Amino acid sequence: MNDQRKTKKQLLEDLERERERSLALQEVSKRVAAVHDTDEILNLIVNEAARLVGGAASYIRLLEGDVLVASAATESAAGILAALPQTSVIGESTSPSAIVMATKNPRIIEDAQVSELTPPDVRSKLREHGFHGTAVIPLLANDRSIGVLAVLDRHIRRFAEDEVSLLQAFADQAALALEKARLLNEAETERERA
Repeated sequence: MNDQRKTKKQLLEDLERERERSLALQEVSKRVAAVHDTDEILNLIVNEAARLVGGAASYIRLLEGDVLVASAATESAAGILAALPQTSVIGESTSPSAIVMATKNPRIIEDAQVSELTPPDVRSKLREHGFHGTAVIPLLANDRSIGVLAVLDRHIRRFAEDEVSLLQAFADQAALALEKARLLNEAETERERA
């Protein structure tokens, strides 16, 4: 009987968590449709992504030329983001972000401070700032990698499959907002030429 109550309690908690995630995604979708300020949308996404998966920090880096440049971040990500080296996605870079950009697949690292999947210079910066668990998710527009959404945790952890799916949904919303802004800018340029 006690196990059954615990199971019911867990089910109720799971349902509440799913409801909260659905509402957050719905809010982001509404904002993408209504708001033309991509900075506002990207900041909403990094904050909601970190909050809903229990991450300590989150940021979005976007492709500019052949490097990834910080575009939005939670306050808690500012220090690590400033400390990380610029990520080149062309050539020999083996950073998780560069791999995600190349493969267009998420990369989940349980403890990025010690993982061989993380380059030594990045490992030392993560150690300095106290981050372990890492999820790096691609932002894709028309099947092109345009950036990454990263969520970091201060604990060793493997992000669960449902959390990765949620983060991918947020990354998709970010890519949609950026693509919408690009198309609006193109239309404005065409109007000015006419």
